Amino acid sequence: MNDFRWKWQDTLIVILGVLSVGYALLHYGQLPEQLPAQFSITGEVNTYWSKGSVIALTGFLGLVFPIGMQFIRRIDPKKDNYRKFENAYKMIRLAMAVLFDTMLVLIVAQGLGHEFHAGKAAMAAVGLLFVVIGNFMPQIRDNYLTGIRTPWTLANPEVWRKTHRFSGFMWMLGGLLIILGAFMPQALSISLIVAALLIAVVIPYVYSWFISRGINA
Repeated sequence: MNDFRWKWQDTLIVILGVLSVGYALLHYGQLPEQLPAQFSITGEVNTYWSKGSVIALTGFLGLVFPIGMQFIRRIDPKKDNYRKFENAYKMIRLAMAVLFDTMLVLIVAQGLGHEFHAGKAAMAAVGLLFVVIGNFMPQIRDNYLTGIRTPWTLANPEVWRKTHRFSGFMWMLGGLLIILGAFMPQALSISLIVAALLIAVVIPYVYSWFISRGINA
């Protein structure tokens, strides 16, 4: 049970979540009825939802979900492995909370008429999340809920280890490209962000298959 004790990261997640939702609710009456709910890869608004729905969903993702991750791991068949990367798991949960709390504050601030591009700032925040996760990714041990979960990584702990050691660098590089692309002209921005997604998602998947062939040969 010691693995599930309340951590200082959980306290910070709650504080930041309450502050961001509180900021949104404090200005609720001043907000337009519709707020941005989805952004394109260039930071443009794709979809608007009612302000109540946006605040509720983003608040959930910034507060309830990161805390819930501490308990959802109990259902993982490989739950004992979480002891091997406790610090990484705590910091990843905190980084996710900061991302969604930041997005909520940006969306509300834009709704209040502040002059800045919330979509581009949110995209840069996503890139920063990639960098943080990439930094901790080599520490993640095989499990079914967190990390690069391919048929080959889940089947072999050595494939998992090598894939995550390699993918950590790929995610950090991809995150830097996303941050850079968030503030570039549209054509270049799209190219950089697509390249980042290929680097962070497709290449690690292929790499895990390649490594598995060598190990199982």
